[in-house]
Amino acid sequence: MPQDKPNRSGPEARYAVQAEAALPTTRWEEEVARGLELGLQGADSIVDRRIPTFSRGELPHFAGINTFLKAPYLEDVRRCGEYDVAVLGAPFDGGTTYRSGTRFGPQGIRKISALYGPYSFELGVDLRESITIADLGDIFTIPGNIE
Repeated sequence: MPQDKPNRSGPEARYAVQAEAALPTTRWEEEVARGLELGLQGADSIVDRRIPTFSRGELPHFAGINTFLKAPYLEDVRRCGEYDVAVLGAPFDGGTTYRSGTRFGPQGIRKISALYGPYSFELGVDLRESITIADLGDIFTIPGNIE
C-alpha cells in the first residue's frame, strides 16, 4: 500500500537539505542582478521582484538562448582560460556514411541540457557556485573535408 506522504526523513534527504542550505548564493545573486539590469524589471503584478521581463540567465530553463547548461556564451575564445570549464561543439558528419545528422549533435546537447539546472540535490552541489562554465559555441567545420 503506497504511503500518503513520501518518507523524506532518511539520511540522504536530510543530508541534501543541509547541503543545499549551506550553499553560497553569490553567483545566483549576480545572475538575478544581471537579469534585472539587462532584462527589464517585471510587471507590477509579479510579486517576486527578482523576476525580469526577459530571460537573461539560467531560469526558466526552457526559455532564452540555448547554451550548454545556460552557461554564458563566450564570443572571445581567447578568454576561455578564465573559466574552469569551456564547452565547444564540433558540428560535423562528413566521416559518417548513410548516417548524416551528427552535425546537429552540439545543438541537440545544448537543447537537452536546458532540462537540467546547475544544482544536484542528491550531491548537494551547485555547479554555478562551484565552478565557472562558458559555452564557446561551435567550431567552424568544412563539409566534405575531414582533415
